[in-house]
This record gives sequence, C-alpha cells and structure tokens, in this order.
Amino acid sequence: MENGISSSGNGAASSSAHGDMKKHKSSSKSKRHIENKKSSTVVESEGRMVMLDKPMGACARAFLNLFVLLTEIVLLGVLTVTLFWVFHYEGGVAWTNDIKRQFNLHFILMIVGLIFLNGQAILTYRLFGCCRRIYAKLTHAFLFLSAASCVAIGFYVAFEANERVHKGAHFYSLHSWLAIVTCGLFIMQLLVGLVSFLILLCCDGATASFRAALVPVHATFGLIIFVLGSATTLTGFMQAARARLNGQNQNADYRDYPEQGWILNALSGGVALLIILLPLVARNNIRGGRAVFTTSGSVAAVDMS
Repeated sequence: MENGISSSGNGAASSSAHGDMKKHKSSSKSKRHIENKKSSTVVESEGRMVMLDKPMGACARAFLNLFVLLTEIVLLGVLTVTLFWVFHYEGGVAWTNDIKRQFNLHFILMIVGLIFLNGQAILTYRLFGCCRRIYAKLTHAFLFLSAASCVAIGFYVAFEANERVHKGAHFYSLHSWLAIVTCGLFIMQLLVGLVSFLILLCCDGATASFRAALVPVHATFGLIIFVLGSATTLTGFMQAARARLNGQNQNADYRDYPEQGWILNALSGGVALLIILLPLVARNNIRGGRAVFTTSGSVAAVDMS
C-alpha cells in the first residue's frame, strides 16, 4: 500500500513537474516572442502571425537599391521636365486672368501632388528604414498631406479656369472622371491614415491588432491611388497635346513631331515607367507586401510602434 501511495505520489510529482516544465517552456516561448517582436522579427496578432518581407542577400539588396535610385531619378525627372515645358514653352503660370497660364499652374500642381510628393510618400518607409518608425510615419504623413493639398488646389484652379471657358460644362471627360475618383480616394486614405496610424497610437496596446490588420490594406490603396493618379496625368497630357498642338492659331501641329510633342511624349513615358517601378520598389518594404527581390532567409517583421 505504501508503495502504491509512493508510486502515486511520484506520478503526481512527475505530472506536476511536467506541467511546470510545459508552463516554463510556454513562458520562455512567449518571452522569446516578445523579444523577437521588440527586435522586429515576428509580429503576432491574436494568434495569427503576420508574414512580412524576408531579409535579402547582398545581390538582391543591390538590385533593390538600384531600382530605388532609378525611381527617384524618374520622379525628379518628370517634375523637372514639366517645369521646363511650362516655363519655357507655355509662358509660365497665373492664378487668375489668364486661362492658359491657369491651366499651366494646374499641370504643375497635379504633377507635384499626384506624382512627385505622392511617390515620395510611398517610398518613405523604403528610404527611412534606418530611422525610428514614428519619424518615418510623421514624414510619410507630412508628404501625403502636402500631396493632397497640391491636388486640392490644382483641382480648384482647373475648375475655375474651365468655368470661364465652358460656362458650367464640367466633368464630361475621362480625365475629369479619373480625377474625381483619385481625389476621393486621396481624402479617404488621408483620413484613415491619420486616425489609424497616428491618433490611435495613443491607445497603442488596445489598437495594435487593428492597425496590424489595416497595414496591407492601407499600403495597397496607396499604390492604387498612385496608379489612378498616373492615369489621370496621362489623360491630362493627351488633352493638353490635343488642345495646344492642333496646328491652329500659330500653334505647332502634333503630327509634325514638334519639340513640345516630344516633351509631352517623354513625360507620359516617364509616368508610365513609374507605374511599374514604384509598386515594384514599394512592395519590398511596405508592411504586408511581398518581397520581389528576396532570395533567402527567414521571415522578418516590422515593429508596430
């Protein structure tokens, strides 16, 4: 009987020790997970692991950096050539009293907002990966807010100039339809971004899982907005070529390959190239994206703080 009691006691002790060991393992695993999260290795939300970009080899990283540099060159090139075209060929800009130069201002503001600043905002997390995430977030928010401001002012300038030309005829072209959709998404993206990724940081722990789930959606809509903005820009260039290179009133004829025609074609080609380059580069760094240039390594994550 004593042996039975002793055996039972030993079994209970063994079971208790086994349970303690499992608890210790679970605690250690949890501790390791927390350490990994702090060092930006894995993010887990309510038992669901968020899979992010893998670390890159030296060759893949070199190719990615090359594409980032090329994207920046094309962004700056599109802006520079637009400014050259407007001020060298089209007589500059005006706020009122000159319809042609008002539309010139519209061209510049939309290129700055839809293409240049919007592109820089998307590339923020790629360019400022070495900085604290809150600084990258604030830079991203500032660039996107600046882009939205330029788009809003450019929209107003075009509306006011078109009102003087067509006396109430608005939003009948594909260019204007794309502009309305793009501006609407700009506003939605700006509000969601400010509320979700800046204001909700005040309740960091309570909103972490929600913000983690929203990251890939926010990133995807950012690229959708850029593509729609690029399509709006391309249709705008087409309208400008048709209106200003019509061969009438001493204007050059687009069909005669004038210098302005070459410039507009080059600008359109640059914007089309950005539609390919920017998503390719951005999806290698924005949380929730796929890493095109990744060749090997374990899953890496980004700190949500």
